[in-house]
Amino acid sequence: MTPTPPARPENAPAVRLRGVSKTFVRGKKNVTALQEIDLDVATGRVLAVIGFSGAGKSTLVRLINALETPTTGSVEVDGVDLAGLGAKQIRALRARIGMVFQQFNLIRSRTVYANVAYPLEVAGWDKDKQEARVTELLHFVGLTEKAWAYPDELSGGQKQRVGIARALATNPEILLADESTSALDPDTTKDVLALLRRVNDELGVTIVVITHEMDVVRELADDVVVLEHGRVVESGPTEQVLGAPTSSATRRLVDATLRNVPDAREIARLRERVSGRLVTATVHDSAGFGRVLASTGARGVEPEIVHGGLTPLKEANLTTLTLALRGDDVTVTQVLTDLAQVATVHELEEATA
Repeated sequence: MTPTPPARPENAPAVRLRGVSKTFVRGKKNVTALQEIDLDVATGRVLAVIGFSGAGKSTLVRLINALETPTTGSVEVDGVDLAGLGAKQIRALRARIGMVFQQFNLIRSRTVYANVAYPLEVAGWDKDKQEARVTELLHFVGLTEKAWAYPDELSGGQKQRVGIARALATNPEILLADESTSALDPDTTKDVLALLRRVNDELGVTIVVITHEMDVVRELADDVVVLEHGRVVESGPTEQVLGAPTSSATRRLVDATLRNVPDAREIARLRERVSGRLVTATVHDSAGFGRVLASTGARGVEPEIVHGGLTPLKEANLTTLTLALRGDDVTVTQVLTDLAQVATVHELEEATA
């Protein structure tokens, strides 16, 4: 009989990494993929792990599902240190962790039904329970009519829906999605992200998304971790990380796509037609921001909104505006100080240097 891993202690994160490093031996060289990672994945939330290629994102996933072991540090899943588990316990734990892949990884010789049933067969479920579970999952992902089709007869979005259904087969508490929308077109990506949100909202499954696509972060994530060269350079709630990035890596990832910040060409055009000091402001307190702007006229500063807009997130909106502030330097600096209490403010000269 396969042993059942201990239940997670109350209030413990679904996943916890402490001091985790991972080094691979490549010929005569050691390659460090992750360095001193401290990370909590809150139960019931969606965490996006982002970063450029080579940042260590996929290695992180392989540590969570125990396909790799850390060189140093500890990885806990459901409150259990993976280093203390034997092979049978690792297999039992993996039944509680679903995996969604970039290239779907479906078995071409099996029907949709049989692909979803495969993890249940491996887990030893009887036929009646398999049938009930597969039927339930195909209905959940909207593919009941495709039960007897083969993967080659499906679109990319349909294949990924099968992949999600298969990942959910054994009622996992955690779902790992490694670049799960990278092979899909934008419209299909939206459909798959909507399905993953249902998995989180309706089933309560904790999701860890590995991605470099900022639209995935914007639409799906509650929390964000940014990796660069194997290190965590920034982490926190999505609105905080995207709205007020503190690391250069995060700013490179989000400025052009999420924060409505003008690029270098647009800045040049703005300088040709407006005067004053150009600043971007990502607003955290809209009422306070309005009060500061309303007070500028009496202080001898003329503000003009010259660029910006709203970026919708999963549970909120980011408002990012570019302002031209005209007045004497001392007073404009005072206004910027006040704005910094209610927004994240950057002068464009500094932001684009």
